[in-house]
Amino acid sequence: MNNVKIVFTDLDSTLTKEPGIIDIKNKIIFKKLKDIGIPVVINTGRALPYIIPICQQFETSNYVISSNGAEIYNIAAKKIIYRSAISKENINKLDEYVDKYKLYFTANGIGRRYTNKEDKVGYIKKQKLEDIEEEIAQVVIQSYSIDDMKYLRRDIETETTLKIANKSKQIEENQLLYYDIVNSDVSKGKALEILCEHLNIDKTKSMAIGDSGNDFEMLKTAGYKVAVANATDDLKEIADIITLSSADNGVEIVLNELYKNIK
Repeated sequence: MNNVKIVFTDLDSTLTKEPGIIDIKNKIIFKKLKDIGIPVVINTGRALPYIIPICQQFETSNYVISSNGAEIYNIAAKKIIYRSAISKENINKLDEYVDKYKLYFTANGIGRRYTNKEDKVGYIKKQKLEDIEEEIAQVVIQSYSIDDMKYLRRDIETETTLKIANKSKQIEENQLLYYDIVNSDVSKGKALEILCEHLNIDKTKSMAIGDSGNDFEMLKTAGYKVAVANATDDLKEIADIITLSSADNGVEIVLNELYKNIK
């Protein structure tokens, strides 16, 4: 652990106790690590407009990875380092599926989010994805219909070069289900590699912390792998260490151990 030069951590159910709630203790350890030259990078499925204020509030590194690895952004420089934009052809396909199955969409822009839902405050309303004028790296599709989401998955896998990077953890009737859709070569692990190369850091000297399926490639790619106690079994199987749960500040605990070992 004492050769770690950079830390990547998932956000939801890894760093957060509940959606949007991060213990202030994390801010303290983030600063301690920053002071000794170890950046902490949040690597999340969330959109940039959602995650940037959290990074600024908790004083993480200047870098953030969003949209399940489809974007790497330098917050201080206000500059995209990497972006895997969805092609026009695939955007048109998604519009077909939205019309066919009567789905909701949310599209992640750089500073804005777009949706066809009427009740979303702070979003730009668009009837079609093709009407959005900027490039889109991730589209979140939602529906209350389990069957329609199954058909959508089939269509995406057989008719596009896209993939479902993340999805609803529990599937129940009358629940609004979601898929996070990105290009097929996108992953949190690939983004980890790209940022390490950009910063001239050996990826074997990285630590990754996560809880669920979309974190698997991130942990697999990192030199040092950490799963929180509430992580899925497949993540725990490849982890070097299992820390306490997100509810018990597992990330803060393992980062304090990292700081003590390096200091």
